Amino acid sequence: MIARGQTLQLAAICNLTATIIWITIKFETTSALERPIHVSLLVLGFSGLLWYVCDRARSQVPAQHDDHLPLNTANELYETYELNESDEEKDVHAARLVKLRIWKAVRRSWRSCYNSLRLRVGRQTGRFVLLVVCIIARTIISQAIIWSVQCSWSQIEILLPLVLLLYERIDKSHSDPYSKRYVITLAIWVLSATGVVTFSAQSSTYICPLAWKLGIAVRFCQCLRLLLDSTVIITASRVLKEAETIRRPWVLLSRVALASALVIALLASTSFWNLENITWSLRPPRNAVIELLLYSLLYTNCLASTIYLLSDLRPRTIFTLISCVSVYTSHFPPSRLADYAPRPSALIIILCATAYVSVAALLRLERDASWSQRSYSLGQSSSKGLMIIFICMSCVFFFGMQFIHYSSPNRWESHPIEKLIANADQSSHQWLSQATTSKSLDQAVSEYQSRYGIPPPPKFDIWYEYATSRGSIIIDDFAQINDDLLPFWGLEPKVIREMTSHMMERPWTDIGSVRIANGTTSIGPHMPPTHRWMVEGATFMINQFSQWLPDMDIAFNINDESRVTVPWPDMEKHLQDAGIARQQLSQSKNLGSFSDNIVWGGEDTIWREDFQPNNEIPAEFFFGSSFRPSFKDFGSIGCPPDSPARIQTRWNQQSFCSSCAAPHSLGGFVSNWTLSGSLCHQPDLQNLHGVHLSPAAFKPTTKLFPIFSQSKVPTYADIIFPSPWNYQDKVTYDASQDFTFSRKDNTLFWRGATSEGMSVHGTWEGMQRQRFVHLVNFTPKSRALDLLLSPGQTHGYSHHSVPLSQLQDAINISVAFVGEPVRCRGLDCPIQNAEFNWASQMDFQEHWQYKYLFDLDGAGFSGRFLPFLQSESLVFRAASFRQWFDERLTAWKHFVPVDPRLHDVWGMLAFFGGVGKEREGHHDVEAERIAGEGRQWAGRVLGKVDMEVYMFRLLLEWGRIVDDRRENLGFILPNG
Repeated sequence: MIARGQTLQLAAICNLTATIIWITIKFETTSALERPIHVSLLVLGFSGLLWYVCDRARSQVPAQHDDHLPLNTANELYETYELNESDEEKDVHAARLVKLRIWKAVRRSWRSCYNSLRLRVGRQTGRFVLLVVCIIARTIISQAIIWSVQCSWSQIEILLPLVLLLYERIDKSHSDPYSKRYVITLAIWVLSATGVVTFSAQSSTYICPLAWKLGIAVRFCQCLRLLLDSTVIITASRVLKEAETIRRPWVLLSRVALASALVIALLASTSFWNLENITWSLRPPRNAVIELLLYSLLYTNCLASTIYLLSDLRPRTIFTLISCVSVYTSHFPPSRLADYAPRPSALIIILCATAYVSVAALLRLERDASWSQRSYSLGQSSSKGLMIIFICMSCVFFFGMQFIHYSSPNRWESHPIEKLIANADQSSHQWLSQATTSKSLDQAVSEYQSRYGIPPPPKFDIWYEYATSRGSIIIDDFAQINDDLLPFWGLEPKVIREMTSHMMERPWTDIGSVRIANGTTSIGPHMPPTHRWMVEGATFMINQFSQWLPDMDIAFNINDESRVTVPWPDMEKHLQDAGIARQQLSQSKNLGSFSDNIVWGGEDTIWREDFQPNNEIPAEFFFGSSFRPSFKDFGSIGCPPDSPARIQTRWNQQSFCSSCAAPHSLGGFVSNWTLSGSLCHQPDLQNLHGVHLSPAAFKPTTKLFPIFSQSKVPTYADIIFPSPWNYQDKVTYDASQDFTFSRKDNTLFWRGATSEGMSVHGTWEGMQRQRFVHLVNFTPKSRALDLLLSPGQTHGYSHHSVPLSQLQDAINISVAFVGEPVRCRGLDCPIQNAEFNWASQMDFQEHWQYKYLFDLDGAGFSGRFLPFLQSESLVFRAASFRQWFDERLTAWKHFVPVDPRLHDVWGMLAFFGGVGKEREGHHDVEAERIAGEGRQWAGRVLGKVDMEVYMFRLLLEWGRIVDDRRENLGFILPNG
């Protein structure tokens, strides 16, 4: 039979272990930890109420009193004297003596009780104040660490058991004969576990500013929090250990928790929180509330088990268990795929084995220490339970990790990039063959019907003649147009036209108005002069074929960012309705041309010269969301409800999310360029691009408004059209100033501005441009890079640790911002100015001197990509925005794709540029071939004629969608 106390102790240990495992597994993907203030308030509130209820329950249990205990002193006095009833004098004298001694004993007892009570009350008050102050300070410090978590030390909490043990060594009352061995063994565990965490962790490229020494401040806060944790744990342990002298320890802990929660709430509601946090707290998202409650209950459960065990066990025992379980769960298992986790080095294997053996030794020492000092008793059943937990975790995590690592091949027969290049050649050939199938109008009509299930739009024959007469080779594949316009089939044409008029009548929406009537185009009379060039460029393009277009109004997005983001259920409903509408068209037997009497509206407002719109009045259905995070509220709402972007929050900017990159990667490099743009499997992108962190001019809508944009982020529902920036040659390529690839400088080159988003409150630290410049310029040259190399005469590739200096010996890096910080507010401007080196402005044609050109998004798409592609240089492209031509390009054949996390930059440079001064392992042949393929292909399918052909077809399709008779509109061959 197991004693009741041992059963509860074992249950608490198992409960604590299970809770720690669950919390650790979900540690990186919950939004609850992003808000430690909220979590602390809930946990302290729940814990305070729980301990109060426990105390009340205990007080209801009747106390067993010994009626003779209060009279012990009197009885002893009476027994001292043998009274003789016959001797009256002795009787009287003895009685007086007994009374006197009883009185003195009672008086001494009262004085002793009074002094003890006064000392006890003072001690309890001191501990109460100490605990409350430490808890409040810890909460505030935790919030500060979360704000700059990218500068923190990873898993510094591993040191907590060692700190607690050192305290026990100082406090002589806790000494035991096994403490010296325990100190050594625990120190070995801490050092080995810290080594495993340090050498196996993969960090993101999120910036920890160097100029203002933010990292020192954050790490100091971590050390201070560690001391505060130790103080709270030791003080709480003393309170519980002295339960015999403290009448109601649970009441004291309950009051500490509730008082701390009250003070934190008062601080949070006044000066500690900013307005955004207060607003969020008043109207939190439903999912966030559920997560907060769930994880607060988990932490409360963990805290309750810990407090219960503190009354029986040493603090070091409990927190050694917690540290071991959390480290085993988070770092020992193969949490990253083999592509990102090459076979561990010998050093990591040694550290893992050392940590494994030291944990077994700690368990043995704990059992021996419990037998030697019963006041800190680890029950026999608890000891066996811990051993079973250790064996299970070892089999699942430690040995499982070794098996997976060593059962998988450590060598690639060929470099992943070589395989990706070969696959790209095949994919490009397949796409081209199906995009240029039609050799006649009859074949084009038949191909259209087989692809899309409906007849082509009216005047399709004119479009075909326009395209073929101008040499366009892409006739059949316009999947981008079909995908963009498909949802609008689910809206009534009249509703679409009303939406267009709604935007045009409200300049606040930042919409450029264009009307096509009787074959001519006109621009709305209230266009902002700063963006008029864009709308004028679009109308100039349309004018090349406007005579064949039906009458329509078009709403052009004059901002850089995407605008239309529709929640997943609404989009599914639109697509379902679209299928019904298109089915009706496919079954129609009386197909005709466009209607002549479509009413667009707005004639009495915006198109009147005397119309004076109010630019300050916001439009219904649109949100002014500039300078605010956009990922959760807009970017990811178009994803399925069970996708990682909807159910996870990657709050830890320091951590690299391998599971986010794995679906579109091979060997750590982008293998699926289309999928790499999707937000749905990449929740960490909310911290890695300006459009998600703090867009500069962002007025989105969650309704399916018909907005034409030059580019968009996948999951947004804007309609893409060819950019006037490229059509009007805002940036041009001068072939006369270019060189052949072999004559160019072996340099990676980039120049640009900090224009990706509006930097406020440090958001620049996650923006892609800043991360790239910081990565290539401020990574220490001694930093060891894990690269796939094929050294010497060996065949195949394997992972090798190479210092960055060797990579820089093979390829030059010239990357810098120009001018001064732009699009920033407050301290973000001087911080960036001090952080980066700034270059002077340069002539754009100077780019062609260099072999490798890097292309990055700005606030929207990059206008330099097409000129780069037309050059003889190899283009590295990191882009979250997609344009009209992306379906025509093949990554690894026409350009080199770069993951938005930028973790693959060094590996790609090593592949193409080689390593060391001798450039060992370089692939100049492949680099030159990709550069040539991109140049040739851009000349064939990305010219101005191709933009016109795309736009012509897009507007023919759009003209049918907004026509009230669209179920009966289509092109029929004359002989059909």
